[in-house]
Amino acid sequence: MSEQAANRRRQEELYGEPLASLVAGICDTLGINQTAVARVLGLSTPMLSHLVAGRRVKIGSPLAHARLVQLRRLAADVAAGRTSPAQAAEEVARIAASQDSWATTAPTTEPAALQQQLLSVAPAEEWVQIAAEIAERHPGAAALLHQLAAGRAQGGDVDRVG
Repeated sequence: MSEQAANRRRQEELYGEPLASLVAGICDTLGINQTAVARVLGLSTPMLSHLVAGRRVKIGSPLAHARLVQLRRLAADVAAGRTSPAQAAEEVARIAASQDSWATTAPTTEPAALQQQLLSVAPAEEWVQIAAEIAERHPGAAALLHQLAAGRAQGGDVDRVG
């Protein structure tokens, strides 16, 4: 396996899909180009190009990552018809100006979204270790973390939560 293919596989573990697919979907849905995405994220165009090409694996900036998550959510809202293209253009500008690296996702009980949220912060193995460390004091939280993270680490599906 080439280094770029390995990097894309790691991106899929981190982001739910390779950044090439993720960025292309955002561009297509929001009607913007990769340079505009880089500007919104606060990354240089060459850096985003390296990420998309699989020459780099991970977005290092928490703020850029938060903005990517927000762009992804916005693209999903536009695709679903919940947000108009005019509203999306305003929202893209708001995301670009955002300084909040913590406001990345809305609360959810969907297992796939919870897995994605966890894996965007740390690999599954780390969450399994965290679950083991907190199990005695917080058994419910530990069980949920273990179920979500271990299910992904083993390539299995996770039962519906909530």
